[in-house]
Amino acid sequence: MPRSKQTRRVTGLPVEGVEPGSPAAAAGVRGGDLILEVDGVPVRDLVDFRYYSSEERFELTLEREERKHTVPIDREWGEEVGIRFAFELADGIHTCDNKCVFCFIHQMPKGMRKSLYLMDDDYRLSFLHGHYVTLTNMSEEEFERTKQQRLSPIYVSVHSTHPRLRGFLLGRSQPEPILPRLRELIEAGIQVHAQVVVCPGLNDGPSL
Repeated sequence: MPRSKQTRRVTGLPVEGVEPGSPAAAAGVRGGDLILEVDGVPVRDLVDFRYYSSEERFELTLEREERKHTVPIDREWGEEVGIRFAFELADGIHTCDNKCVFCFIHQMPKGMRKSLYLMDDDYRLSFLHGHYVTLTNMSEEEFERTKQQRLSPIYVSVHSTHPRLRGFLLGRSQPEPILPRLRELIEAGIQVHAQVVVCPGLNDGPSL
């Protein structure tokens, strides 16, 4: 599937700061370290870090001054690790490659701050922050990851379940049917919150 993104390195999250007295501080983690792995599993984003560091004891592999170190983390159940990351996604934000007829960003005036024009369509930000996504740029691997890591809830922009109408609304010639994907997620135990942008004369009649 096509993929647009703001690219960075594929794995590794830079540590912006460490909470004093936290398990991470006790283990010697410092600001400026690059967290590469949790228990030997590469960290691609904050989702990976939270998922694989959910136990009371685990090991972090980090890079400091171009050298790798492994440090053990020992904490009480439910205690925060105490690491603040510079950003959440090692590979950058997956952006939208749709051309929706109602796109709010395309309708924005010019000359505003750049962050307002970022068209994110990233399933990880949907899970972390409740951003709505279309699912059109997700690979099979990412769907499997969503189910395996139980990234729930996910917020999905549906707009229409009619394939041809949905394709028109999204500006895509042959989008993958949305209902099978929604069923796949729901059957895997993923809670889905759906939204519809109602466009008069397009998807406000029988389609709705």
